[in-house]
Amino acid sequence: MRARYCSPLLLCIVALSIPIPSHGQETEDTQAIRLMFDKDQAAWGNADGQGVLSNRHEHYFTARVPRNNGMPDFYGIFMGDSRKNQEAGVNNPERAAQWKASVAATKSDTALDAKSRAELVRIDVQENYAVALSRHEWARNDTTKKVRVRGGWESLWFLRKIDGDWKFINAVGGISSWREE
Repeated sequence: MRARYCSPLLLCIVALSIPIPSHGQETEDTQAIRLMFDKDQAAWGNADGQGVLSNRHEHYFTARVPRNNGMPDFYGIFMGDSRKNQEAGVNNPERAAQWKASVAATKSDTALDAKSRAELVRIDVQENYAVALSRHEWARNDTTKKVRVRGGWESLWFLRKIDGDWKFINAVGGISSWREE
């Protein structure tokens, strides 16, 4: 009787000790994509236009998903901006100065106590192509209503590895969003 239980137990122990790759494991590519995304978000947060552009392919563009009764309306999807539009903003001294001033004002306003964070919550890589889902969350004080307001959105990113470097090719923003008071 003892010999019958020993064999299945030994088989289970051996099976559980064999490493099995899973989607949850980080690879060199997923780490590089996360690092690029983090640098991109830091560039946005510091109004560093050249830093933002450095992560985008020359043919980069975005699409937006509008809301209909609080739900994403994919039938109403529309073009957002392009790398060309972003370059125009970065290279326009007046627009670049406005962006920098807006970021600086938000950071220095202690009454608002604005906080934000962004992370990639899913990345799937196949060869030199990848798709990723990002989650962006923010919170600030509404000084008129005297409440803390928070919200966020998720975006879908399409990426490509070109000459060993990952670049954003396209993004679809607003696939989900929320706001709470």
